[in-house]
Amino acid sequence: MSRRRGDGEAGFTLTELLVVLGLIAILTGLLTTIFYQFWRIPRWGNAQMAVDSDLRNAALWLVRDGNQGRAFVPGGSCGTFQTGHGETYTYSLNGTVLERTDSSGGTVAVARHVQSVSCTTDGEQVFVTLEVTVGPVSARATYTVTMRVE
Repeated sequence: MSRRRGDGEAGFTLTELLVVLGLIAILTGLLTTIFYQFWRIPRWGNAQMAVDSDLRNAALWLVRDGNQGRAFVPGGSCGTFQTGHGETYTYSLNGTVLERTDSSGGTVAVARHVQSVSCTTDGEQVFVTLEVTVGPVSARATYTVTMRVE
């Protein structure tokens, strides 16, 4: 791009300099966007996976215990499934952890990052609503648990 003028001076024209500056600006913008996405998307994806995992784990435990239960007694932050054979499964919110305590006293963390839990019953069905938040990702799910009828 170097040109010689008639008097021996070398240089670039204003148009050539503006084109180069424009290309540099475009490349800088693209690289900035790529690095931002490279940093931001995994954080959001990890948060989404944690929310989905917490909701899925809670649903598995609730459905398992609900299917064994003959009665549900609301209380505390959620309530207790009673099997009718002396076994009970109590669900309670401890901070942001949904815990399951069985009749032997064993406690399991069913879901973490739980902001709220609501448990209601209409007899044979228990409706559990969970709200889970991890970073910028939040989700709410309502599960219908049908208890065993005998």
